Amino acid sequence: MGETRVQFEIYGPEGKSIKLEALIDTAATFTKVPESVAVKLGLKAQYEAEVELGDGRILKRRLALAEVEIEGVRRPVLVAIGGEGERALLGYTTLEILGFKVNPVTGKLEKAVAIEYLETMACGTPVITSNALSLPEVWWAPRCTYPGRGDGTGAEGRAP
Repeated sequence: MGETRVQFEIYGPEGKSIKLEALIDTAATFTKVPESVAVKLGLKAQYEAEVELGDGRILKRRLALAEVEIEGVRRPVLVAIGGEGERALLGYTTLEILGFKVNPVTGKLEKAVAIEYLETMACGTPVITSNALSLPEVWWAPRCTYPGRGDGTGAEGRAP
């Protein structure tokens, strides 16, 4: 799959907005904007989070609450404030909050439906999940879990 880019609009607390083009990074938790964009919009960092870069380095990012709009859908999201020279990225939590996904075959942005696994399980529908994530902690019925690597990501497991 190649790169997927998207046009979006980001709004600050006073209603100012800026239109940006960003690379969609489905491996990134947060949407990120350069500091100059955050300053123009009046975004105030209220939180801080550690993020892992693709090369394994860990950085602290300041996070601010903003509203992001894609294809007429506008909702509040936490946005990471990057340094100057860093390009804007659209992370997966923004996609999920706005109700979008990237089609892995076409690379196109598509509407998505939110998922409620616990409700599905309460109705008796079989669900397979990783034992490294939170679902086994709340699951009360016999289950089939997929063993994760033990670091909370659910990745790199193997079926029993």
